[in-house]
Amino acid sequence: GVLMSGGSRKEGKGAEAPADHKLSTQPNGGTEDRHQSKASSPTFASVVGEIIMTFRERPGIAILMTVVCIFYAAIITGYYASHHNMTRRLVEMQVEQQKLRKLNAEIVGGSYQCKADATSMMPEEPQGRPYLTVVVVLSGLTLLGKFVMAELSLARKKMDDFKMAFTPGDFVSYRLDYYFSTSKWAKPLLLLGVTFFLILAGAVGLALANGGNLSASVWESWTYVADPGTHADTEGSMVRLVAFSITIGGMLVFALMIGIISESIGEKVDELRKGKSRVIESGHTLMLGWNDKSLAIIQQIALANESEGGGCVVVLSENDKESMEETLKSAVDSLQGGLQLHGTHVIFRSGNPLVEFELMKVSAPSARAIICLSADGEAADDADSRMVRQVLALKGIAGSSAESRMDAPVVVELCDIDNKELVKLIAPDMCEVIVAHDIIGRLMIQCARQPGLAHVLENLMGFDGDEFYIQNWPELEGLTFDDITCRFDDAVPIGVKTVEGSILINPSHAYKIERGDEILVLAEDNDSYSVNDGSFKSAAKATSSARVPPIDSEMMLFCGWRRDMYDMIMELDQYVAPGSELWLFNVVPVDKRAEMLRDKGNKGELQLKNLEIKNAVGNPIVRRDLQRLVALDEQGTETKDTVTLEQFDSLLILADDDGGADMQSSDSRSLASLLIIQDIQKGLVKQRFEESGEKVVACDPISEILDTRTRSLLRVVDCKGYVMSNQIVSAVISQVAECRDMNTVLGELLSAEGNEPYLRPASLYLAQDGEKACFWDIAQRARARDEIAIGYRPKEMAWHDCVNLILNPPNKREKRKWSVGDTVVIIAP
Repeated sequence: GVLMSGGSRKEGKGAEAPADHKLSTQPNGGTEDRHQSKASSPTFASVVGEIIMTFRERPGIAILMTVVCIFYAAIITGYYASHHNMTRRLVEMQVEQQKLRKLNAEIVGGSYQCKADATSMMPEEPQGRPYLTVVVVLSGLTLLGKFVMAELSLARKKMDDFKMAFTPGDFVSYRLDYYFSTSKWAKPLLLLGVTFFLILAGAVGLALANGGNLSASVWESWTYVADPGTHADTEGSMVRLVAFSITIGGMLVFALMIGIISESIGEKVDELRKGKSRVIESGHTLMLGWNDKSLAIIQQIALANESEGGGCVVVLSENDKESMEETLKSAVDSLQGGLQLHGTHVIFRSGNPLVEFELMKVSAPSARAIICLSADGEAADDADSRMVRQVLALKGIAGSSAESRMDAPVVVELCDIDNKELVKLIAPDMCEVIVAHDIIGRLMIQCARQPGLAHVLENLMGFDGDEFYIQNWPELEGLTFDDITCRFDDAVPIGVKTVEGSILINPSHAYKIERGDEILVLAEDNDSYSVNDGSFKSAAKATSSARVPPIDSEMMLFCGWRRDMYDMIMELDQYVAPGSELWLFNVVPVDKRAEMLRDKGNKGELQLKNLEIKNAVGNPIVRRDLQRLVALDEQGTETKDTVTLEQFDSLLILADDDGGADMQSSDSRSLASLLIIQDIQKGLVKQRFEESGEKVVACDPISEILDTRTRSLLRVVDCKGYVMSNQIVSAVISQVAECRDMNTVLGELLSAEGNEPYLRPASLYLAQDGEKACFWDIAQRARARDEIAIGYRPKEMAWHDCVNLILNPPNKREKRKWSVGDTVVIIAP
C-alpha cells in the first residue's frame, strides 16, 4: 500500500511534467551542474594568487618556467632576427648581381676603370647565430634567479619564524656583510653580477632602440661598458641615451673593480707584512718565542755561522712581526756595540708556536735546531707549563708522518729547575733542557767568589773567540790523555767523549784513547786546529807539589731578591767553608722570606751545613740603608749583629726579579746600587785607615747586568765586576743548539759537582818568580796536579784587554817570563 501510494504520488507529479520523463529530468540536472560549475569557477585573480603561492613554496618551478619562457623567447627572437638577416642578404645579393652585370658589361665594352681599393672588395663576414649568447644569458639569469629566490626565501623564513620586522635595506646590508666576512670571493662575484646585469640591461635597451638582434646588442653593450669612448660614434637620440647610461654604469663597474683589486692587493701585502706566509727553508735555526735573550741568541748563532758565510734564523712568536723587526733593526744600527749578523738573515713570522699548523708553516721538520724560549712577564710555573705544551706540539709533528720526522735538537728554556724532569719525561731523546735561572744563579756565585771569572765564562760560553768542539782523531788512539796535552798547536784538549757516548772532562792520568773516542777541545773553529807531530818535549823543571790552601770562612752579601734564592743558597752552601755567613739585604719583610724561599710549598726548609743566614731589610739604592746593615730576627726585631760594606769578602748585586721591570730599568737599579756601594766602601776604607791606621782592601761588588748595551756604561764608571747573565745564558742555549753534548759539558762546568773553571795564581806552577817557560810547560805542570790549564792573564793586563790569552793562547811553544802575580785559568775538580 505504501509503495502504491508513493507510486501514485510520483505519477501525479509526472502528469504535470512533459511526456518523456528522461528528457524532462536531464535538462534540469544539467542546469544544476552548470550552476554549480559557475559558482565554483576560478577567477583570474585567484589563478594568479595560486601561481604566486606555488612559486613561493617551490621557487625552483618559477626559475624553471622563467628559463623556459626566456628560452622560447630567445628562439623566436633568433628566428625573426635570422629571417630579417636572410631577407637583407637577399636584397644585398640582388644589388651585387646588378653591379656584377654592369661591371661585366663595362669589361666587355672596354670602358672599365678600377677605382675601388682591395678592402672594399673584401666580402663581409657573416654574422654568427645568437645561440651562444642565449646560452650565456640563460645561465647567468638562472644563477642570479636562484640566488635571489634563496635570499627571498631566507628573508621570509626569518620574518615568519622569529617575528622580526626589518626593511629590505636592512636585510640586504646584513647579507652583504655576512658574505663579505665569510667568503673571499664575495666581492668579485658581486662585481661579476653587477657587470652581467648591466650588460644584459644595456643589450635589451640597444636591441629595442636599434631593432637589432640580442647577440650583437650584448657585444655592443660590453664595448660601452669596457671603453667609455665607444658611445661617441652612436647615432639617434634613443641609442645615445642607452649608450650613455651603459657607459656611466661601466665607469662605476670599473671603479668598483679597481677598488676591489686595490683592496685585495693591500690585504695580501698586509698579510705578508704581518708574517702569515709560509717559510720555505731547510737547515735553519728555528726560534719559538721572543724574550730578552732573543737578540743575544741571534748574535751567537750568527757568529757560529760566520765561517760558513752565514745562515738563516726563523723566529715564530705571538709578538707583532713589525715590532720584532724594528727591535732587530735598532740593535743592528746601535752605535754602542751593535748586533753583527755576519751574513745571517733573520725571518720573522707572527703566530702561536703551540699550534702544529703554525709550526709546519715555519718548516719545523726541516730545521737544523729548534730553540724554545719562555715568555717574559709570566709566572715560572705558567711559563714552564707552556713549554711542556710546546714540546708536546713538536713531538706530535715529529711522529705524525715520515715526511715530518725531526732529527734536530730541541733546546727548551725553563724557569724552574723542579720542572726539568717533567720535560725530560715526555721527550727524553728529543729535548735538551736549559734552566736559565739556575745557570744565572751558579754564575753569580762563582763570579762573586772569584773576581775576573765572569770575563772567562763570557768568552768560554760564546762563539766569539774560542769554544768547545768534539772530533775524532785516529792518530791519537792508544795514547793517554796526558800524552795529548801538547798535541794541538791551536787548541787545548779538555776531555773525551767515549764510544758509549759519555763525556769525561779532565780524565784520569791512566785513561787511554780508544778507537771511536772523540777529543773535546777548546778551539777557535772546528777547522782551525789539527794534530801536530808530537815532537815537543818540555825542558822545564817540575815544580813542588804545593797544594791550594784550604778556604776560610767567608762573609757574603746578596743585595736584592730572586725567585730562585733557595737554589742559590743551597748551591753556595756547597762552595764555602763551615762558619760562613750570608747576609740577605732587600726590601722583602723578614717574616715573608721563609715563605718565599719555600716557593709556595715547592721547596723544603733550608738544610745548610756551612752557611748561616743573616737577614737585613733595606733598599739597595738608598744610601742611608747601606751605611750599616743590622741583622733582624724572624719577628723583624733588630739584633746586635751589625756589619759595614767593607767587611764583606764577596758582594753580589742581583737584578730585580720583578716581572713588570724591563732590562733597562733593572740595569739602571743595579748600576745605581753599584755606584752607591763603591762610594760607601771607599769612604769606610778611608775612615778605618784614619782612625786605626789599618789598611783594608774592600771587595769589588759584582753586579748582574741583563742588557749588553749597559757594558759601555760600566766601563765609564770603572766597574771591575759584572756578570752579563743574559749574554752568557744565551750563549749556552746557542752552543747546546749547535751541539747537544754541550749541555753536559757546560752543565758540569757551571755546577759545584765535578770540574769547573778556577783562577789560580801562577806561583803554583812556577819553579821561581821570573821563570821563563812556554804555555805547554805550565799545562803539563797543571796536568800533574790533576788540572787542565786553558789560558792565563798577565799581571799588568786587565781582564778585558787579554781576551786572546785567557782561553787557548797562541804560540804555545814560545817561552815568556812568568810573574808571581800572573793568573792561570784552569779546569779542576
